[in-house]
Amino acid sequence: MPVMTEFYGKGMGLRLGRAIAGTVAVTVTLAVVGLGGAILAGPALIGGMATQTLRDAGFTGAAMTVTSLRIADGWRGLRLEFAVDSGPLEAAAPALDLPMSGRVTLSGALVVGMDGGAVTVVPAGCLPAKAERLTVAGQPLGLPQGATLCPVGEAVLVRWSPDAMTIMAELQAPRLEAPASGLRAEKVALRLEQDGDGRRADAVVGRLTNTAKPAPVVPLAVTVRAVQAGQGPWAIDGTAKGANGLLSLTLDGTYDQIAGTGTLQVAAKPFRLAPDGPGLAAVSPLAATFLEKASGTLSGKATVALTAKGVTTAGQAVVKGLAGAAGPVTVAGVSGSIAMSSLSPPVIPDGQKLTIGLLDVGIPLTDGTLLFGYGRDGRLDVDRAEWNWAGGLLRADPFALSPEKPKGRVTLHADGIDAAKLLDLIAVDGLAASGKLAGSLPVVFAGDKVTIDGGVLESAGPGTLRYDPDKPPPAMKGEEGSPTAMLMGALTDFHYDTLRITIDGQAGGELNAGFSLRGSNPSFYDGYPVALNLKLSGALDRILRQNLDVYRIPDTLRDRMTGFDQKDP
Repeated sequence: MPVMTEFYGKGMGLRLGRAIAGTVAVTVTLAVVGLGGAILAGPALIGGMATQTLRDAGFTGAAMTVTSLRIADGWRGLRLEFAVDSGPLEAAAPALDLPMSGRVTLSGALVVGMDGGAVTVVPAGCLPAKAERLTVAGQPLGLPQGATLCPVGEAVLVRWSPDAMTIMAELQAPRLEAPASGLRAEKVALRLEQDGDGRRADAVVGRLTNTAKPAPVVPLAVTVRAVQAGQGPWAIDGTAKGANGLLSLTLDGTYDQIAGTGTLQVAAKPFRLAPDGPGLAAVSPLAATFLEKASGTLSGKATVALTAKGVTTAGQAVVKGLAGAAGPVTVAGVSGSIAMSSLSPPVIPDGQKLTIGLLDVGIPLTDGTLLFGYGRDGRLDVDRAEWNWAGGLLRADPFALSPEKPKGRVTLHADGIDAAKLLDLIAVDGLAASGKLAGSLPVVFAGDKVTIDGGVLESAGPGTLRYDPDKPPPAMKGEEGSPTAMLMGALTDFHYDTLRITIDGQAGGELNAGFSLRGSNPSFYDGYPVALNLKLSGALDRILRQNLDVYRIPDTLRDRMTGFDQKDP
């Protein structure tokens, strides 16, 4: 949580600023009493007194060395060159009410002067700082390229008097790393201001990157402001932008420096992914691994909380009209609000609800409802999944799958399927049916393949099946009296007593379907009972346009039909 750790740093900076101010007050006093003596004996004396002041402030292992002391150009005061070592920061943590460890060093030159009865400290340029094994609130922080403490324009760094102190400085760091949080900040500038009991910090991060592979969010440019009155909590607000302006976030939060706790609310404005655009990869490379070719409107919010136990995260995502592909599965018209109990790693509690316009697993399912969760094990746990399909209802047994590499079996149960609407989905010229069907469709996921293994739909009662196209395909044409001609004659108005459909094969590829019918055609040989067994193969949406591989008509019926054909008209 880089923002809050910066505020920790500011608290330490204020206390260190008071210590430095006390030290320079000693310096000026020495200068006023005996400027010559101070210059001759001052470096060792000032360094010793400054060291003691820092230790009295809580930095019990601190040491300050003054290497040079002279009158500043223009008689503006005393110029001293120094190097200060904080010592082990963990020793200062109890006195400063700030959980930290490591070591910080600062060096450079300061000009100490008097202005209207107040001590002023102005750096001679920026002061280089280094940190070793720095941790704040249990979070390791790294400054691999160091940092600098710089004045803000012409303003003094510190102005101190017995009854007031002001501070204005800017801490600059080319790079700040928070490995425990998986964050890296580049081109960091933190401006610190104190005037009496009022404090303000303005932070600008040119590029904030999540180092996870793939990252949950693209790099962001961040601006944050924090204001504190007295010893009250910090009030935080800011913005973050990324993805060439597509992603726009607002920040709002509080931080209690005394309790060491705080929260930061992050809200993402709604943004739209175009159907022909880069999809979720434009905003979240991690999300893009779950859903490719995504389009639709998304928004959300997140909460980052700092407690005595560490950093926790939570959030909520809102999707509207989302479409895309998750491996072999295609979705469209997905809408809903999803709560997340953790953002890193992503965890979605059970019971989240989405409505789904289309789910295509080789069988197109529409108007669906999904109740689900997503665990730390990377598996999608579905408690309830049901869709309207062909006038009936299709529901799935509870199941768990990995979205990244789905593997397992999901059994779909069909009920109240309208045979007429089912054949409308297939759209074969001249093919029509009536009746209701029920059954099950076991769907097997194996990587990027989806297969239907032993799917069965059976009629709930009698119905009709008619196949009488205006232009029969070549495979359905035959000479009068041939098996094909007899089959076509039976199917022109077939009244079945039972109908059984079996489906096997790869969804979206080759499927094998079997039709078993028992019944009769009132106009076909006086309604003689017929048992038909048909096997078809091909892509699902074209399956009945393929050739009939096998069909069987009882030999007795064939003989009688042949005899009938040979009768005189």
